[in-house]
Amino acid sequence: MTFQRAIATLASSNILSCSPETPAAVAARMMVDAHCGSIVVMSPAGKALGIWTESDALKMGLGCHDDLSQAIAGVMSAPVYTLDAGLGTQDVAAFFRQKQIRHALLTREGAYVGVVSASDIVSNQGSEVFLRCTRLDNLPLAPLVSVGADRPLSEALQLLRDSGHDALAIDFADGSWGILTARDVLALLARQQQDVAVREVCSYPMRSVAVNTSLLAVRQQLLAQKTRHMGVLGLDGRLLAIVGMVDIMYSIEHEFIAELQQALQQRDAALENSRQNLLLAEKVFESTQEGIVVTDPAGVILHVNAAFTRITGYSREEVLGNTPAILQSGQQPPEFYQAFWQSLKNEGNWQGELVNRRKNGVLYSEYLSISGIREPDGRILHYVGVFSDITQRKLSEERLHYLANHDALTGLFNRTLFADYVADAVQRSLNGGQFAVLHINLDRFKLINDTLGHQVGDALLRQVATTLKSSLPESARVARLAGDEFGVLYEYGESVVLLAAQVQKTLDQLAGEIQVDGNPLFITASIGVALYPDDGYNAETLLLNADAAMHKAKVRGKNAFQFYASDMNVRAMARLKLEFALHRVLEREELALYYQPKIDLASGRCCGAEALLRWFSPDLGSVSPADFIPLAEETGLIIPIGEWVLRTACTQASDWLAQGVLDGRVAVNLSGRQFASGNIVAMIRRILDETGLPAEFLELEITESTAMDVDSDVLGQLSSLRALGIVLSIDDFGTGYSSLAYLKKLPVSVLKVDQSFIKDLHHDRDDAAIAAAIISMARSLELDIVAEGVELEEHRQFLLQHGCTMAQGYLFSRPLPAQEMGHWLAGDRAA
Repeated sequence: MTFQRAIATLASSNILSCSPETPAAVAARMMVDAHCGSIVVMSPAGKALGIWTESDALKMGLGCHDDLSQAIAGVMSAPVYTLDAGLGTQDVAAFFRQKQIRHALLTREGAYVGVVSASDIVSNQGSEVFLRCTRLDNLPLAPLVSVGADRPLSEALQLLRDSGHDALAIDFADGSWGILTARDVLALLARQQQDVAVREVCSYPMRSVAVNTSLLAVRQQLLAQKTRHMGVLGLDGRLLAIVGMVDIMYSIEHEFIAELQQALQQRDAALENSRQNLLLAEKVFESTQEGIVVTDPAGVILHVNAAFTRITGYSREEVLGNTPAILQSGQQPPEFYQAFWQSLKNEGNWQGELVNRRKNGVLYSEYLSISGIREPDGRILHYVGVFSDITQRKLSEERLHYLANHDALTGLFNRTLFADYVADAVQRSLNGGQFAVLHINLDRFKLINDTLGHQVGDALLRQVATTLKSSLPESARVARLAGDEFGVLYEYGESVVLLAAQVQKTLDQLAGEIQVDGNPLFITASIGVALYPDDGYNAETLLLNADAAMHKAKVRGKNAFQFYASDMNVRAMARLKLEFALHRVLEREELALYYQPKIDLASGRCCGAEALLRWFSPDLGSVSPADFIPLAEETGLIIPIGEWVLRTACTQASDWLAQGVLDGRVAVNLSGRQFASGNIVAMIRRILDETGLPAEFLELEITESTAMDVDSDVLGQLSSLRALGIVLSIDDFGTGYSSLAYLKKLPVSVLKVDQSFIKDLHHDRDDAAIAAAIISMARSLELDIVAEGVELEEHRQFLLQHGCTMAQGYLFSRPLPAQEMGHWLAGDRAA
């Protein structure tokens, strides 16, 4: 009865060999190409004469043609140690340690059948329990040997030879480390490397592990990274040593498994002969923290250790004579146990995770490894199970998984998991199913968050999450996508009408007054709906289109839902492209000012001009102000653009004034966002100073809605501008919602009648009446009047008859570039 594996099951059956006459350089190349640490030198008759290993390669001279060209027979190690292929891994490891070798030939009945190395033994020791319990700081590691990265390679090789090590640390000036191993040297010899700085040929960076790492983890990393050496770092991050496969092999206490085997043999004898031997075996079992259980071939428990009792809660007396089924939790199906026993019978071992139940009824997770102990004739004598309680580790993993897939605030699915569910729904619906993706966004949530604070905002989001879960069918998947955005995956069958009813119900459930932390709030939501397969064939497209539909619902006035339409994303992409280009208009100098003359209706002479912004994009062409100015307002870009407009217009007006062609003022439109910034007065004063334009030649136009904005203290800022000597006017009068009482307080001198009342006044009696009333009111308030959009002679005659003093429009001139406007002004003045 043995715990050892036959070495032949681990060793390579491919024997790399060469003839005695093979040059050393050729042998080195063969080893590098085969990724092999040794090559056996064979006679023509097939007898092993010697072996040449990576350690032997270290003795060769770097770049020495004579060394590399000599026959391998002159540099090989002889004789070759041979071992019987039937030996166990422990016996081979002990032999390697005794002889201080790392390679041996395996024979069976006098024939060579393979080569075994120290790495093969370490990779397949089978002593995971001990390796897990032993750490690097328990090993007597050799002191670190290092050399500077800028030192010659020849010096590094000599240091390797002198130290007797098979790996050397390479110290870089920045504090990082590389490594040069015997295998690296072999590759260098194979390509006949000349002497260079060692930094040019070493492996960099050195892979490292902490000094408190277990041997099992070190072995796993070495195997995973396909390397044989790693650096060992102290807890302070300093490099302490280099650990290799051979160090692990020499440090494994093979006596652990041997003692366990001996204890089991003593236990078997004690069952038949005496209780004294059983007590001796129990001392070995009690020394481990893992639970150990021994059964007969039928699975009846014969012995357990103290750790078994501690983990399961069952005493030794309660489980002896029972089977491990006493621990079954019902969490594994019958098929699991069928495969479990099939593996034991066929392979003699099994390992894996399972959930069992303690005596007190509490479930726990364990990692179990079971091996069969066989008689010499192959019959199973016992099964030995070793298990660890991994409950806390599993709970931590489950918690991390939950946090990775759920929103921490609401407990709903997060965007990542929601997208996965949508993708799964797509796969399930490939054969004809239908479902909807809802994108829900709370209206005016930012105002609540900014006004009442994030604590109230978070509480509101939690209430919304609860409302959504309660108002939707259990089959619906609800997620918090981001901020105040939620997603719903809803399978609606074939009736879109019923789906619309459900969406409206959800909208109604969300809308209304609620109490949040003592604060009465009235909330509404906007919902976008995308249908599969009509609106997309994958999760990404459906989520994108539901979002586009939601934004459309907001544009419609909020507190509404909107099904996706195919042109929504086209408009959204066009707007995105426009916004991207708008961010670069000043940098790329794509803006220009055109000027439209203002005409004194009585004399027909020019009495000023209005500066009008134009955008000529090399990518988008001429962009309408109706498209880009609202976008500039929304994005805040109107602030730098407005300053550019004002500076450009003032500079131009100052030039015309110096040329003697400017009669009257140049008018510039201001945005409400500029007033909200709070520094508009200082900015305008600075521009007037920089351009040298007298304030009385500048007219600033604001809309009715801007003038009525009490929050931004527009009245105070307008008064400050008027005090500078600047003329102020109300633009597009009649299109907003003005308070005449408030209008009287404004320091404005000019009222501009919107063109919508002018263009049809010659045949529309209502427009004519409104225009006449506005003119009459302005005159009574002693304001100058400018009519916009005058295109016909009938317009001019009407305005003149009703007392309008000034006008602008295509009847007099279209908007002109600055240079043309200068010529126009000069001609008007000459006339």
